Amino acid sequence: MKKLFILAGVCIMLTSCKQNKLANEYTDIRYKGDTIVVSENSPVLKNMVVGSTKLQDFSAEFKTVGTVRPVSGKLTGIASPFAGRIVKSFVQLGQKVGAGSLVFELGSSDFYEATKAYFVTQSANELAQINYNRQKELAANGVAAQKDLEQAKSEVRIAAQEFEQAKATLQLFNIDAASLQMGQPLKVVSPISGEVVKSNITIGSYTKEDSEPLVVVADLSQVWVAALVKENYFGAIKPGDRVEIFTNAHPNKVIWGTIHYVGEMLDEETRSLEVIVECNNTDRELKLGMFCEVHFLSSPTEAIILPSTAVMQEQDNDYVLIEISKGKYLRRKVETESVHLDSVRIVNGITEGENVVTKGGLYLNI
Repeated sequence: MKKLFILAGVCIMLTSCKQNKLANEYTDIRYKGDTIVVSENSPVLKNMVVGSTKLQDFSAEFKTVGTVRPVSGKLTGIASPFAGRIVKSFVQLGQKVGAGSLVFELGSSDFYEATKAYFVTQSANELAQINYNRQKELAANGVAAQKDLEQAKSEVRIAAQEFEQAKATLQLFNIDAASLQMGQPLKVVSPISGEVVKSNITIGSYTKEDSEPLVVVADLSQVWVAALVKENYFGAIKPGDRVEIFTNAHPNKVIWGTIHYVGEMLDEETRSLEVIVECNNTDRELKLGMFCEVHFLSSPTEAIILPSTAVMQEQDNDYVLIEISKGKYLRRKVETESVHLDSVRIVNGITEGENVVTKGGLYLNI
């Protein structure tokens, strides 16, 4: 029993000594606002490394993955605007077409009705205009009543509106009303220039107005690569920067692109932005839907680069410790960007020639 009391006494003494040591070390560090003063005899100083900041050449580099997409407005699916039967085809896979080029012809009763409505409204508009001109002439000679002139004016206005509506309906489907004739098949044209990359045209087959596109035309001389960029790299890229693209098909060949657009909507789950890279694709090495590696290279500039151990976080803010003199430090808020896993770029908060704690600052963290 006596031995147990002795052992307990020793443990209490050791614990007391340890607490006294921690208390002494803590009293070696004094805090006053953002200023921290460390006693010259404090063991904390032995664990701290201080370096002088300097500007150095810097070009941010990081990699991510991307997907090849068509340039906006450079791919279109061509479907039939009316139900009917395909009577003629003018294209085949791989064929180059221009904007307005014929793609196929369709025999459609719905289109014939639309054609008939166009000519009926055209005729009604012409007759209403003739009647209005006659009423104006009669009124000018004092023969026609004013109410007849007003009625003719109203009729010509309504007829003109109905005619314009019928014409607009045809134009909606790229139909040239000026060359339209009763009974002719619907001539479907391509709205853009490009290459036929898909065709499901079968002569004599029946199609509905809500069917899938029969032909897909795309201009693939340029394509977009949509890449996801983590938020800690946002400040390192901007439109116009050059980008390297690598594919599994040609892993050792660099395909150059430029940043076309940096997105404004952050994906809350992945904490990423979509960045659009535009690439020349005249050799057709980038295929729509292809996955590729995207290597971002920012324009060279001068910057202050610090090891990651120099930057500490407090809530949503980053800060560093500036050495004012030996044992005296100032906490300063900074803006940073990740460069590599072990280094960061200081965007704002530090100037060249300042002494910064690059290692051991955590000992002073409160």
